[in-house]
Amino acid sequence: MSKKFQVRFNLGAGENFMKWKVTSPNGEVRYFEPTDVNIYMVDCKLVNQKSTAQKIYGGANKTVCAWVECSHVVISPKIPNDFIDGGAKVSYNPRVTPNWVMNGENVDKKSVGNLVSMDRTLLTTA
Repeated sequence: MSKKFQVRFNLGAGENFMKWKVTSPNGEVRYFEPTDVNIYMVDCKLVNQKSTAQKIYGGANKTVCAWVECSHVVISPKIPNDFIDGGAKVSYNPRVTPNWVMNGENVDKKSVGNLVSMDRTLLTTA
């Protein structure tokens, strides 16, 4: 299996709190302020560690349990939100529901095509 990029929102305490974390296939890690960039992700799959998410949903402390896996990532300087032709919102908050959600449905392990970050939100795109 070929290595993929991993993109997730970093909630760990410290200087990179509330930033996007992008891990490249070679293991390089970079952090991005959501209001400074747009992250374009190609050929995305939504990964969730269900048992960990279920524990967080039940009240346990948050820990890393979900990310977007993708074949390619492009980081661009932030463009105005009204210039982004986004589709469906894709969200993840294990305190609310222990799985990825799109259009009100559980989309864990689903391939969702391409995604773009708009601040702290992920949207499907062409």
